[in-house]
Amino acid sequence: MTDIQIKNLVTQALNALLQTSDTWLLKNDLSEQSISNRIAFHLDPLFADFNVDCEYNGDIERDNNRKAISILKEELQQFGLLRVKEASDLEKEFTKRAVFPDIIIHRRGTNENNLCILEIKKSTSSVNYNYDFIKLRSYTSNHYDNNLKYQLGIFVEAVIDKQNPSFNLKFYKDGQEIFIDQQVTGVTVAQP
Repeated sequence: MTDIQIKNLVTQALNALLQTSDTWLLKNDLSEQSISNRIAFHLDPLFADFNVDCEYNGDIERDNNRKAISILKEELQQFGLLRVKEASDLEKEFTKRAVFPDIIIHRRGTNENNLCILEIKKSTSSVNYNYDFIKLRSYTSNHYDNNLKYQLGIFVEAVIDKQNPSFNLKFYKDGQEIFIDQQVTGVTVAQP
C-alpha cells in the first residue's frame, strides 16, 4: 500500500467520523481516548487486511514483547522532556522508553507489516505536541536501534469546536516529517 493510499483511507475515516454522531466527542471536548477509539472504529473497515488497535504495546521482536522506542536525550532535553534518571546516565546518548501508541494499523505478530501509526491530540490539550512528534519520528525510523518499521506516521490534531470540529494532519516517514501533496476534504494537511 502506498503512502498516498494510506493517507486517503485515514482521511476518509476522519471525514466519516465528522459525518456521524461521533462529532459529539469533538464538539464537547471529551477525552482523547474516546476520540481515538472512534477514529479506530472508522479505520477498521477500510483496512480489512490489517489489525487496527488502540494503545497496543506489543512488540514481537523485543525480549519482553513490549513496545519501546529509542530517543536522543538531546532532543528530549531541548523540549524539557528528559527525565532525571535519563539525564544521570551519562554513558548513553539515547534513552529507551516504553510506549503505548494511540492507534496502529498493522498485522499482529510481526514488525514487517507495521503499516501506519497515529498519535492523537486534542487542540485543547495542555500537553505540548513535541513529544508526539518525537515519537512519530522514532516509530518510523531505524536510528538508535528502533525496530518498529512503521511505513507512515500520522499526527492527528482533533480540533475541538462546538460548531465546526475538524482534524489537522502531519505525516512522518523514515524519521522525518514529510508532505504528501494531495487535496483532502474536511481535513487540513500541514506542510513541514
